[in-house]
Amino acid sequence: NLIGGQNKGHGSVTRPLDCAAYGGPYLESEYAEIVYWRDIQSDGLFTSPFYNPKTQEATSRRFWKAKYLTFEMDDSGWNNMRLGFENVMLLAHSMGRTLVLPPKRQIAHGMYDSSGSKVVSFADFYDIEAINAKQKGLNIITMETFLEREALNGNLKSKSDGRATYPPNNQIAWDNQRLDPLWRYIREVTKTFSWNPKQCVVTFPAVGTDEQHLFNMMADVLVGKDGRQFPHYSEYQGRPINVDAPPIERFREILAGRKKFCMYDRKMHEDNSVVHFKADQMDGTRLITQFYAFLWFEDWRQDLWSKRFVRDSLRYNDEIMCLSARIIGALRTHARQHSPGNVSGAYDAVHIRRGDFQQQFPMTEMSATDILTGLQEHIPPGSTIFICTNERDMSFFRPIQQVYDVLFLGDFGGMLSHINPNYFPLVEQIVASRSRLFFGTFFSTFSAYVTRLRGYYSVLEKQEGYRTGSLRNSYFLPTKWKKEMHLYQAIHKPLYGRDFPVAWRDIDRLDLPG
Repeated sequence: NLIGGQNKGHGSVTRPLDCAAYGGPYLESEYAEIVYWRDIQSDGLFTSPFYNPKTQEATSRRFWKAKYLTFEMDDSGWNNMRLGFENVMLLAHSMGRTLVLPPKRQIAHGMYDSSGSKVVSFADFYDIEAINAKQKGLNIITMETFLEREALNGNLKSKSDGRATYPPNNQIAWDNQRLDPLWRYIREVTKTFSWNPKQCVVTFPAVGTDEQHLFNMMADVLVGKDGRQFPHYSEYQGRPINVDAPPIERFREILAGRKKFCMYDRKMHEDNSVVHFKADQMDGTRLITQFYAFLWFEDWRQDLWSKRFVRDSLRYNDEIMCLSARIIGALRTHARQHSPGNVSGAYDAVHIRRGDFQQQFPMTEMSATDILTGLQEHIPPGSTIFICTNERDMSFFRPIQQVYDVLFLGDFGGMLSHINPNYFPLVEQIVASRSRLFFGTFFSTFSAYVTRLRGYYSVLEKQEGYRTGSLRNSYFLPTKWKKEMHLYQAIHKPLYGRDFPVAWRDIDRLDLPG
């Protein structure tokens, strides 16, 4: 029932990637280039000040007084789901609560697997068991286990009258079912937050401090007590502050126009056994925002830990990463054969997001000729280009194919048999992240994540601009946002439009709180 065990973080160093069980690559030299994460033993031992191992790790029903966090899976495509999951994983750890995974369900824009199903869970994409085993202070269970343990035992009380309340029809198994009745029940028996990432920053005080001084700090920023106006992100464009700067300076940079924060304090922790996060488009509670633009830690060391945790633990599972390595190897071999002078097998990549995306963001509508014009400014004719796309009409790409050697993931079909097709877009992201140049679609959370991955690699490989967080080899289309990543981008709205360099810049200072 518990995903993983309770024996956590005792310093064992695991192999960074093991592809032997997934058909290779078998040599480290053939997959080493995709490994951007680190196994940092001390990070696995870090727990939140709110974490109580006596309650959170109890195995006897007599001692079950654990705190939980439940959440609703975003009703959209994978990358929006991923953003929400990154947030709730960190919220659960930071609040010292057991994370309850939502039931499996069909994924928007998903594809049918070999069994004819589009039903997925986060455990299909991440190694949840490994995360649960490695990270102290973070326990993860299924919704079925949670309902059996707490709801059926009468431990969940109605917020309106305080009476024990049970799930609809005492049902605990909700995989691939209509979830509205479940979420109505969960909202009735939990402290349900309505925190809107567009309006507030979730704030965690440092150990040994009270919460009032943070309210005072916010008040001082609002009235300009120190003589400075309310911060505008332009103050920080190209001028990142130090990661260990005083709290007020770090706080000013993250605000992005938001004039309030949502505080999680000791009273809120003690008064609520279960807290719940909605994903309601109508009230702004969908967590479609970068975690580092929503969660702020007064202690800079915990802030950096959170960014390393997402980098090192919330990576795609080995099957996805190993398939990506095989595709990259084949792509480099093709590029060398296509152009014998291309000794390294370098290729470029483009993400072209079309279809319903243009209805939501009409300003991103581009013809193939417009895209080609943008590429020709930087990519020589005849170069090998890997295109990631949701466009099904291949004739759309003819103008680009007339100039470049174009490949799609489908061109590697022999490697894709017996693979869950819902992995394919994730594989495209990894392949695109290792290209020489990358052109993404602005506003796309798919493209944004590719740039974050490229940011991780830029630091690892000390690429040009890595100290300031700029990515000189990454571009966006349309041309209005073409060089968005060439300058350090301070956090600003829209928070999902691109990833920001604070996610990867100078995060490997390994000091930890306490």
